[in-house]
Amino acid sequence: MVRRPALLIGLCLLSAPALSNEPAATAAAPARALASAPAPRAMDRAALEKAIAGTVVAALSERFGGRAIEAKFDDVQAQPLDAQQRLIRGEGGMRFAGETGWIGFRFTSRYDDFLGQAGWPELELGVGGEGRLIPNDGIALQQLEDRMADTLQRELGMTSVRMQLDRVETVEMAAHYLGMEARGLADFGRDGSSEVRVHALYDRRDGAWLQMDYQLGPEDAGKPQLTASSR
Repeated sequence: MVRRPALLIGLCLLSAPALSNEPAATAAAPARALASAPAPRAMDRAALEKAIAGTVVAALSERFGGRAIEAKFDDVQAQPLDAQQRLIRGEGGMRFAGETGWIGFRFTSRYDDFLGQAGWPELELGVGGEGRLIPNDGIALQQLEDRMADTLQRELGMTSVRMQLDRVETVEMAAHYLGMEARGLADFGRDGSSEVRVHALYDRRDGAWLQMDYQLGPEDAGKPQLTASSR
C-alpha cells in the first residue's frame, strides 16, 4: 500500500505556524515626550555683576599687559541657554589706576550655574560709555593705516600691503583716548585685495596704540582677529 498522502499531510503540518499561549506582539507605545530642561534660576542685577566682574576685570587687565585697572558696569543682561548655562552681555567703563576718565567697553560671557563660574569674556574696547564723536585725527589715521599694513604683511607673509581706510569714525574718551572704527580695503598687489574692518584704541597723550582688532573679508564672515597690543 502506498502512503505518500500521509507524508504530504505531515509536511503540511510541519509548515503550519506553531501555536503559542503567549500574547501576540503589539506595536510599542510611542515614547513620552521629554520635558524641556528647566531654565536657570533668575539672577538680579547685583548677582549678575558679581558673577562676571572677576573674569571681565582680569581679561581687561590682560589686554593691557597686566596693568591695574578699575571697571564699572552699566547695562548687564542674561539670557538662559539651557538648564546649566546662561549668556551674559553688558557694557561698562574701565580706567587705569590713577586716571579719572573712563574708557567704554562691551563684553559677552557664558556663566555656568552648576560650577558657579563665568567663562573668559569676549571684549570690545573703546565703545559706548561716556565717549563723544569727534572729527577724525589725520595723523592717527595715517598711523593706523601704516600699522595695519605692517601687521598684515608680517602675519600673512605678504611682500607688500597697501591700506585704504575710507569709512572711519572716531570717539574720544577720558580726554586723551581715541576709539577708532574703520572700514576699507587691503591691497595685496598681485595676490588680490580684501575688505577689512579695523577697531583700534589710541592713546594720544603717550602716542601709543593700546589695542587693534581686525577682520578681513565681509563683515559677517567671522570674528575679528586679535593682534598684539603694544605701548
